Amino acid sequence: MIAALRFADRLVGALCKGGAIVCLLGLFVLLGSAIVLRLVPLFTIMGYDEIVELLFIWLVMLTSLALWREGSLYRVVLFEDLLPVPMRRFLEIGIHAVMFGFALVLVVYGREFMEMSGETTPFLRLDKGWWYAAIPVTGALMAVYSLVWIWRAVRRGETLEATATLVG
Repeated sequence: MIAALRFADRLVGALCKGGAIVCLLGLFVLLGSAIVLRLVPLFTIMGYDEIVELLFIWLVMLTSLALWREGSLYRVVLFEDLLPVPMRRFLEIGIHAVMFGFALVLVVYGREFMEMSGETTPFLRLDKGWWYAAIPVTGALMAVYSLVWIWRAVRRGETLEATATLVG
């Protein structure tokens, strides 16, 4: 069971980082091409705005999930280091409880937003729901990671410094 969880955790990490790299490179190529094509208007890139929007939303959500997974998205280590270990653990549980609540908000309202989009892109003729699916999908994974961090802090007394992934 632990081996399967470790595999799933590594897969999520690889998909986050790989997906973010692909999105960033895609944005770099598209935006660079747009600059060159303004100077030398040889042709136009059809569906440019749609593709940039798709890549950007997935880039933001995947990088947020990657940082969330590693426990480094919301951290101010200076304050943690000032506290004694029992208070540090209490603070960590509280922070992850708030993060879990935020992840649930992303899931619930992200799903509503995705369903209400109802828009079809003019050039690609795709439902914009695929764009906005990044919000509830990554929010659900963020919620899972937050629950695991809370469980580890309560049950095992571990802090984030002990390991930086889901199962260690």
